[in-house]
Amino acid sequence: MRGAIVLADNKIRWGLSTLFAVLLLFSTFQTVFSLLAFALFCFIIFFCDREFVLLQMFFVMPMANIFKMAPGTQSFFTIVLLLYVVFYLVLPRNATVIITLFAVYIVVMQLVVGEFNLFRTIKLVCNVLFLSSVLNNQVKTRHREIFLSYIIGNVVASIIGLMDSPFFKIESYVGVEEFGNPNLGNLVSRFTGLYSDPNYYAVGLIISLSLLVILYHRNEIKVFSAILLTSIIIYFLIITYSKSAIIMLLVVLLFLLYSLALKKKIIPIIILSISAAIIIVLAASGQISALNIVIERFMSSDTLDGMDVNKLTTGRFDLWILYTKHLINNLDILIFGHGIGSNYFDTAAHNTYIDLFYFLGSVGTGVLMSSLLAISKQSRRVKNSRNLLNYSIMICIVVMYFFLSEIFFFDIPFHLFVAITVLNLSIDNTQKKVVE
Repeated sequence: MRGAIVLADNKIRWGLSTLFAVLLLFSTFQTVFSLLAFALFCFIIFFCDREFVLLQMFFVMPMANIFKMAPGTQSFFTIVLLLYVVFYLVLPRNATVIITLFAVYIVVMQLVVGEFNLFRTIKLVCNVLFLSSVLNNQVKTRHREIFLSYIIGNVVASIIGLMDSPFFKIESYVGVEEFGNPNLGNLVSRFTGLYSDPNYYAVGLIISLSLLVILYHRNEIKVFSAILLTSIIIYFLIITYSKSAIIMLLVVLLFLLYSLALKKKIIPIIILSISAAIIIVLAASGQISALNIVIERFMSSDTLDGMDVNKLTTGRFDLWILYTKHLINNLDILIFGHGIGSNYFDTAAHNTYIDLFYFLGSVGTGVLMSSLLAISKQSRRVKNSRNLLNYSIMICIVVMYFFLSEIFFFDIPFHLFVAITVLNLSIDNTQKKVVE
């Protein structure tokens, strides 16, 4: 019977998560291990309770790029997402019509344009249906366990990303992004975790850090565990050498200071402020090599005529202008879009909001936003007033998606789920006991 096995024991859950991580690591050596991981996921989807399945999905999602038969093939995680939707679909009555309309719209537009992409269609529709299913009021999920699964999943995926070797062929799945001049001997490799791009990888790390602030603020994690996980994540974040990631790291620091101020933790505020000042001084004097590289990347945008916005955004600004002009000059595309089966120009727009209009048009974007609005209404609502921490994850998503083309990635429904959950969470410091 589907969902008959209820596994509430955390030791069993984390034991299975560890097994998934090991299988996926070894799948980069022999693809049979990826098949074993997929078979195991099918088993828990069919036989285990919904929350247990969901926790494993949040843990494995950061590893989706190696959860496949071979580099360049479709990830098994797409099928896992589809199976979850098939077995656990919960679609509120008021959202059924609008989501159906969205699915029909993206299919029809692809047929009209003559370019059809089956996997993009499945992924986009499944993302919407998955979000509907996990936000439903009838689905009981412990937000703390979901958050920790996602945070630790990102940490484990990052550690796996360090293990590239002739045995574990991680690089063949993710590639390597470099900058600098090889002729001058200053070529630098940017760490990307298990993603193909360091900026997309950094989004999960920033969200994980923000979730740690939430858990700390609600006394739902031990201080030592929070500091350990935070330190590991910041290390991985810095070696991406991502300008946007460093800026967002400062934003997360503001979230933490805000939390400490609400909790009236004066001594930690002083310690944190002094530590931040020391790091800034050391970085400015060039004594922290990783941060020095990031600072040099920022400084390279400064020209005799002032700050070069295009260099500052690593070429993105010119792309935004290119795509925006294309939409303005082609009214039919602005209204109806190219269809999700179409390709980008030579390079992606690196802006999720431009992508929405480029692929879906104003009509499709409006229908999608209406679908998300209808879905989010079914989630729990807080009765008390919200504060900045309630909006922290949403702020991170809105800002970082402005520089990335996230529309066809696995991450969107998972990011939106934690954002909406935090938005509707009661943020206070009344809880005295740290949950073990």
